[in-house]
Amino acid sequence: MKRWLLLGIAVVAVLGLTFGGVVVLLTPDHRTTFLVDASESPDFGEVADAVGAAASNMSADDSLALRRFGGTCDSPDTAELVTPATGQAVKIGDSARAITPRGKATLLSGVLAAIDDFARTYPLRGSATNRVVVIARGGADACGKNADEVRTIIKQHTDKAGVKIDFRFVGHRLTADQVKVLGEIAAATDAQSPRITKTSGELVTTMKEISVPADLVAQEVKTFKACETVTLEVLQPLHPVKDDQQRPALLTEFDCRQDRYVLARANIAPAIPGIWLPVVFEFRDQAWHFVDAHNEMSCGTVPLEVWQQWDAGCVPDPVVCREGEARVADVSGKLGCGAAIEMADRYQAAINAGQTDGENLGWISGEWACSRQVLGPPLQCTRTDNGAQIEIGAG
Repeated sequence: MKRWLLLGIAVVAVLGLTFGGVVVLLTPDHRTTFLVDASESPDFGEVADAVGAAASNMSADDSLALRRFGGTCDSPDTAELVTPATGQAVKIGDSARAITPRGKATLLSGVLAAIDDFARTYPLRGSATNRVVVIARGGADACGKNADEVRTIIKQHTDKAGVKIDFRFVGHRLTADQVKVLGEIAAATDAQSPRITKTSGELVTTMKEISVPADLVAQEVKTFKACETVTLEVLQPLHPVKDDQQRPALLTEFDCRQDRYVLARANIAPAIPGIWLPVVFEFRDQAWHFVDAHNEMSCGTVPLEVWQQWDAGCVPDPVVCREGEARVADVSGKLGCGAAIEMADRYQAAINAGQTDGENLGWISGEWACSRQVLGPPLQCTRTDNGAQIEIGAG
């Protein structure tokens, strides 16, 4: 055999061994895709934060990806926001919080796209586990295929991918009917029954539990409680509140809830007992962060049940139910958009029919009292029995 042929065979063999070694070295043990329901939702922040917490709870050696879904049945919208790679838990959390919720829940299209992601040769699949963690919020699926159709379509895509994918489903704040549909889709992927959560605290805990690969020993899971890590010394340098001498205000006490939220007191007048300012902190991405400080604080992303546990009030952020000149906003967050729009349309009909009183367009219907406002949005209605309030018209 000629020398050049022997040399060629040797080179090919070396290259093959080198390539094989690189593939083995780069192949992760575990690959996980977070599939997020990004359909329109007033409390999507809870979902985004839970995804970030779950990603931060996983090993830096795990390959992580993020995909969203939501749109219309005619044009389902799903996109891979973060491609699979190791060491990108922070990127997963930041990308989830940057999502703008829109459209309806199109879970099936998201599941199929997530399966197809694993059909590609690169990024490399996990050698031990390949998982899709699904979090459904705006409903299970708005497009109405029956269970047999769903199972058939999912099997076609799974067979094409050629890899065993472990699906885990979480349903957050779903109705009974939505839970049923979610269960049917989970069954079509041969997954366990969906985990159902009602509060943000439950969601964070559940997402952490189901995201960690099952073959990891319990000691590898970060089980510490965030409330056990917080002290006045930890919080003091995190807040920007100044006292009456423009010095950093001293925090004097705090109350931690759901292993995630802290309400502290900043002493803003050291010489006068009892003069203090509420300060809120939140635990995310494995660290405590300042959120807000104000006497009339916005409820923000802190759940109402936490404010109730603190025995503290907050000002809810208005939920805009309709935009434009006929804008309707649920100011109190107590109604829901359906009831808010119905009440606004009834009041507008009364105005058009000349049924209101005086220049301020006063109108009373049952527990509701409506009138024109001097400042702010032109029209406002308040329910006298529970304080629910809506604003009508562009400000």
